[in-house]
Amino acid sequence: MSPKIHLAISFLRANLHRAITLADIAQSVDLSASRLCYLFKTQVGVSPFQYLKRARLERARELLKTSLWNVKVIAAEVGYIDCNHFMRDFKKAYDATPSQYRAAYLNHQSGQRQVAIKDNKIG
Repeated sequence: MSPKIHLAISFLRANLHRAITLADIAQSVDLSASRLCYLFKTQVGVSPFQYLKRARLERARELLKTSLWNVKVIAAEVGYIDCNHFMRDFKKAYDATPSQYRAAYLNHQSGQRQVAIKDNKIG
């Protein structure tokens, strides 16, 4: 992967919370918008905005696991202005709403702790 695409990815990851334009990304790596799109797609396999969307949803998933922030705060933290749009994208990506995902994660973690506690009582 070219250094400019690495820089573009770093720029995207550092700015998940911001409204980003193609011009912003291109300027950050000193390429034209069309050249950036071409290189990004050929080297990463998706467009810069598809990558950005995935990165935002991955970050949201991590925040759902590691924070107690409500869904609206998490949506804003990862750059979504419209919480409903965030919830639709999240559900499409992970087959669960953000709240359902968090609940399932917490239930799974709780179950693991119970198994560990039972194992300690037996041993």
